[in-house]
Amino acid sequence: MWMDYHIHTLFSDGNKDLSDYVCEAVKRKIDEIGFCDHIYFKETVWSMNFAKLPKYVSRINALKGTAKIPIKTGLEVDFVPLKMDQLMRMINEFNFDYLMGAVHFIGDWSIDDENQIHKWRKKNVDQVYLQYFTLVQNMAKSELFDIIGHLDLIKKFNFRPKKDITDLLRETIEIISKNKICVEVNTGGLRRAPCHEVYPSEELLEMCFDNGLSVTLGSDAHSPEEVGADFDKVVNLLRKVGYFEIVRFTRRNREFVEL
Repeated sequence: MWMDYHIHTLFSDGNKDLSDYVCEAVKRKIDEIGFCDHIYFKETVWSMNFAKLPKYVSRINALKGTAKIPIKTGLEVDFVPLKMDQLMRMINEFNFDYLMGAVHFIGDWSIDDENQIHKWRKKNVDQVYLQYFTLVQNMAKSELFDIIGHLDLIKKFNFRPKKDITDLLRETIEIISKNKICVEVNTGGLRRAPCHEVYPSEELLEMCFDNGLSVTLGSDAHSPEEVGADFDKVVNLLRKVGYFEIVRFTRRNREFVEL
């Protein structure tokens, strides 16, 4: 079974209506999809306006009743320490199938924004990696999320640490495992990033497997043509590492299905 749990629509920074993604998923024989539009603690051009949450959930629920494949209601929630309480109160008013936590910011710096690449050249890359994975660890400890999205997004622009960070990565995976959070295997890095790698890397994925972490799939689609993109490659990688089951979510509960 293949599901794509990372799809962005016009509600955030995707370029088409929800129904267009459903049609494409059916064509591509994806078994299940989940909409996962961005939401941030403050309004931005790339995230959903808080006031649109009811309409977002309502539109997805309407599609669930007519689509030829199962559809899940998700959100990609940016983790910002000390800023989550009010946002989570609003989110928890609705019945989501899953919440995907993600780190895009270190302070006010959007680490994966092409318009802010120049800031990387002024940074100590080793220190940035430490800051990033510390945020991921704290996100896991928060127990707010079902899925960790694009775990090593930090590598997007191919700035790599000079030091060996194996211990940092291992510590991060152990914390995620302790908090029983699922890890998304995201194909977006293969298409839209200079790193040309799946998130997480094969090395990190092996650590996930060794620590008993469950995984699910996401394309990070921002257009219908990207739904399920490169899933054949990532499925081969998962089987190579040792995964033969992935997770689907319903009302924040997980179910293992054969890959």
